[in-house]
Amino acid sequence: MKTTGLIGLFTAFASSLCCTIPLLAVILGTSGSASGFAWLESFRPYSIALTIGALGWAWYEQFKSNKMKDCACDTNRTFFWQTKGFLGIVTGMALLLLTFPSYSKLLYQENGLQVLQPAQQGTQKVAYVTIKGMSCESCEHHIKKEVAKLKGVSTVDVSYQKGAATVKFDSKKTSIADIKKAVDATGYKVTATKTL
Repeated sequence: MKTTGLIGLFTAFASSLCCTIPLLAVILGTSGSASGFAWLESFRPYSIALTIGALGWAWYEQFKSNKMKDCACDTNRTFFWQTKGFLGIVTGMALLLLTFPSYSKLLYQENGLQVLQPAQQGTQKVAYVTIKGMSCESCEHHIKKEVAKLKGVSTVDVSYQKGAATVKFDSKKTSIADIKKAVDATGYKVTATKTL
């Protein structure tokens, strides 16, 4: 039970890395480090299946071993990591990790993501940037934070579902090349840019 429960927790952690790494990168201020984990997104369904399988097996073993403990011949002491309580804690932690993409947006501070810097008359432009590699709201916030650091950016709207970002900026203070460079620095890949 101990081993399969911990395997379930490990695989749950692995399945959430694609979303937790961008959050940690924003918190620690090391945005480029998140790029090394973008490849994990394609393995997420397999990690989820392994987690469910390992935890299911651990619970099966736990209940099976409880039936065997009713036998008077079993005099071994049960350690904490072999109890239902420990397995319940491991299962709860695994569920939190598996569902991280659905609540990750709550962990980002919204202030500072939308930097309002009004453009001069006639210099305001809108860039539509197509981005590859985003898989959840953590990715959106990671890109927003980096692009918002650029001088002259008035708004940044990122959608992982559309795989794109819309950026309003002052063309005298920044350029599309700067925006592309900021997005690429996060580890996601700009595939196309268009000025609207």
